[in-house]
Parts: sequence; structure tokens; C-alpha cells
Amino acid sequence: MLIARQSLTVLLLIIVAAVSTATAQSINSINPAPVEEASGTTAPMPQDLDAPYTLKRGDNEFGFWAGGSFAATTALGGLTDAEAADRKFFIAAFRYGRTLYANDSIAVQYTLDAIPIAVATGNIFSVATVGPITTFTRDTAYGAGITPLGLQLDFSNGSKVHPFIHVNGGLLVFNQSVPLPDAGSLALVGETGGGVRIFTSDRRAVTLGVKFHHISNGDRAGSNRGLNQFIIYGGFSIFR
Repeated sequence: MLIARQSLTVLLLIIVAAVSTATAQSINSINPAPVEEASGTTAPMPQDLDAPYTLKRGDNEFGFWAGGSFAATTALGGLTDAEAADRKFFIAAFRYGRTLYANDSIAVQYTLDAIPIAVATGNIFSVATVGPITTFTRDTAYGAGITPLGLQLDFSNGSKVHPFIHVNGGLLVFNQSVPLPDAGSLALVGETGGGVRIFTSDRRAVTLGVKFHHISNGDRAGSNRGLNQFIIYGGFSIFR
């Protein structure tokens, strides 16, 4: 959970720094220093925030995304190699987003994901140890939840393709203990990642991305070795 918290903190600092820089640029563009221009030349006009593919402050996003991971990772701690083996994860969510700040370079969104289904296969249901041999009984866990603590930073606002980075936090509730038998069925979620948002029309876009997804019990009870995985996902959104 410490690694996830550090990743979320770094990404939040990046978003704050980007917004601060963009704000300073906006102020400079509003009050530019006097520039002597040659006769017959025209100063470049600032980008129109009503242009196609541009997110504006107050815009609402309604969307859906889904993705999965074909293996858990132990590179960032959490489960042991044996515990992480034979695991897959699928998740789908409905997305609501609201643009909090936008200029001709970036857009900052608040995001909330309502997760109707999360499926963790290869979940360890029980552990039996006989002498030096430990045997895992694996099962499939089903859950649902919400990640209401989300921020997304889009770059190249006004372009047809918006690269972005994001950070999310929330919880999932499963029908059995995840990822270990004594971890509990309530899992805290931390996510960070990035991708591209590709506009197919003025107010519609598809999203492709990858996220580092971490779940653990936050040291509330039992084992707190987190389930870490990289989820590849795609989605579709409408902006109003």
C-alpha cells in the first residue's frame, strides 16, 4: 500500500505543477508584454475553447470502460511469486467526469467510476501446509465497488488526440476474501496510469490506456500483501 500511496502522491504533484504552469501561461497571454510587430503581420490568436475536441470548464463526461490483466506482478512488492501465480483480473466501470479547469493546453477533470463488476480469477481461497509443501486452493472472486477519488490531466487540449495521466482511489467489495484467505472481502483500491483519448467527433471519444492497479486491506486485518497488476483497458465517452 506504501508504494501505491507514493505513486499517487507523485502523480498529484505532477498535476498540480502542470496546472500552476498553465495558469501562469494564461495570465501572461492575457497581459502580454508590448511587442513591436512588422507592418502587415498579424499576431497569433489564442486557441478558441469552443473549437472541436476541446474540453471546457464545466463539461460533463459520461462513459464506459473495461479492461483486464493476464497476470499479477510482484515487481512492486505485494504477493509472493507463488501467491501471484495463475491470477487474472477483469474490471468494467461507468465513468462520470467533470472538467474543473481548462485552457488551450491542458484540461483537469474530476472523475468517478462506478464498478458493477470486478472478477479476480486464481484467487487463493484456502492454504494447506503439509511438511515443506504448501498447497493453494484457488477460486474466482466476484466484486463491485466505486472509485470516487479521481483526477485526470489531459494534454494537447483542442487536438484530436489527448494524451493523459490519471490517479484514482476507492474500494471494491468481493464475495470472498481477496487476495488472500485472511485479507478480508473489502479491498481498498489505488490506481495510477495514462493513455490517449481519441476524439471521433466534436463531443465523442474513445480511450485506450494502461493503469497500475493495487488492492489491499489497508492493514485493517490479516495479511496485507497487496494484489498488484497492470490493467490494459479501452472505453468510450460522450461530453456535454
